Amino acid sequence: MRSKIYSTIISIAFIILFFTIFYLQIIRWPTYHVLSQKNHIRLVPLEGLRGTIYDRNGLPLVDNRLSFDVIVLPQEIEDEDKTFSRVAKVIGVSKEDIKMTLEKEYQAPFAPITIARDINRETAFILEEIKQDIPGILVQSRALRWYIYNESASHIIGYLSLINKEELGRLRDYGYTMRDLVGRSGVERVYDRYLKGEDGGMQLEVDAVGRLVRTLGTKIPKKGRDITLTVDARLQSCVSEFLADLKGAVVVMDPNNGDILAMASGPSFDPNVFIDPNESRTATALLRSRAHPMINRAINGQYPPGSLFKIIVALAGLETKKITEHSSFNCVGKYMVGNIEFDCWKKGGHGLQNLREGLIHSCNIYFYNLGRKLGPDVLAEYAYKFGLGKSTRIDLPNEGKGFVPTVWWKKTAKGENWYDGETVNYSIGQGYLLVTPLQMAQVISIFATEGNIPRPHLIKKIGDSGIIAPKPKTLHISKDNVRIIKEALIQIVDSETGTGQRARVEGLKIAAKTGTAQNPQGEPHAWFLGYAPADNPKIAFVVLVEHGGKGGLSAADLSKRILEFIRDNTEILKGS
Repeated sequence: MRSKIYSTIISIAFIILFFTIFYLQIIRWPTYHVLSQKNHIRLVPLEGLRGTIYDRNGLPLVDNRLSFDVIVLPQEIEDEDKTFSRVAKVIGVSKEDIKMTLEKEYQAPFAPITIARDINRETAFILEEIKQDIPGILVQSRALRWYIYNESASHIIGYLSLINKEELGRLRDYGYTMRDLVGRSGVERVYDRYLKGEDGGMQLEVDAVGRLVRTLGTKIPKKGRDITLTVDARLQSCVSEFLADLKGAVVVMDPNNGDILAMASGPSFDPNVFIDPNESRTATALLRSRAHPMINRAINGQYPPGSLFKIIVALAGLETKKITEHSSFNCVGKYMVGNIEFDCWKKGGHGLQNLREGLIHSCNIYFYNLGRKLGPDVLAEYAYKFGLGKSTRIDLPNEGKGFVPTVWWKKTAKGENWYDGETVNYSIGQGYLLVTPLQMAQVISIFATEGNIPRPHLIKKIGDSGIIAPKPKTLHISKDNVRIIKEALIQIVDSETGTGQRARVEGLKIAAKTGTAQNPQGEPHAWFLGYAPADNPKIAFVVLVEHGGKGGLSAADLSKRILEFIRDNTEILKGS
């Protein structure tokens, strides 16, 4: 009886074994055949290069350089200790570090693992020479983003970092993969989809020990589209160098069409740091720095304009006929609103001043009087007309709008009435009013062109297609009134009593205005803005030095150096 039971059990076991073998070898054979084939097929991705970024004269600002990584193929390692010991000595890490990386990154025997990135060329050559002795170790070349001018133009160009999960989910349909770097700021971010290359790859058949048998297929990668900026690389380098030890911003643009010729913010950062895996600590320090080097102060920094605002107030007075060019106010050095005293910057006062003299000497008392004649709502109206309180719509992310206060705003936001003392402050660019350096570059461009409002922009060409510059809008103001102010702007530099005389440049007539913006947290911010040549403007410029004191000193001195460089080293001022 027992033998029959054992026989039955054995028979059933054989039947099960038979059907299992039948199922695996016959029914599931196609599936396992494919898996077997896959084990002998290696997919090698080929990265599509990112587009090159050029300056207006065709000089590369950002390109791609050759980089070398060290790759381990686990299934091809014959003697782990011997191989890793030898590789460790060459690349300058410990054998234990290599093993830790393998343990952390291991996915499958055939899946490559990167153990060192961006090694130097000499190290790569040494590994290539001994590759017969270290099977399973490969040196793989790849393109690495290269910011040629380092910190210069960093706030314009931006930087890259690895795509995150949320971005990948949103961008996968556009050809992005988990290996991609994406733009985090600047042109790299705004034009990321144009700059991104299209990846390709090779499908290789290898034998049991990983040797190449044949290439089964190839998809050629495509480079992203090149982009040409409006920026002049030499001028940009100069401006960045001059600003290197300062906090502040510089903008140089063509007032006729809005081309940004240079834009710098200090302190700045080197975008290469975010590419180099060995610089991760430096990158983290930049992101956390209290000096805020990642902020583009030219478009994100928001400051009181100080006396720069006087040119808008002056035009508002002429346009509303509250004054003429001959209207005069007496400056005795102080101005009373009730029992509150407001001072002029010149103790003892300027004496009797007409409009031109009030601008040339930047007399606060003149503009206290004019500001009260106009009132806060008219001041706000003309601030808006000149583009303050709103974006210039430059092709960069996160542009600040500044702030233009009104009586209604104060009542609704603070539940308070507007006071005459606030109008007095408003009239000299103090109080609640905030602007960006780029906004002020647009403001002075309107005066330079006598009413055209250029839209600042950075892109000249994408690929081979030129970009048509946005057509300037027109601000309907009296050219005669604008010319009265322009005459004063010239005298601010040329006159022996002008506040901007330190910015004089031999052979170049300049129209300019100084500004000193009070700062509750320390020394005043120094401003200087203008255009040149005064009779045929080719450039508009703005310089801001945080905590720089009087605008007629530090900011004027910096402007002079920039203008001299433009005169001597560029073609910008030449031609019709």
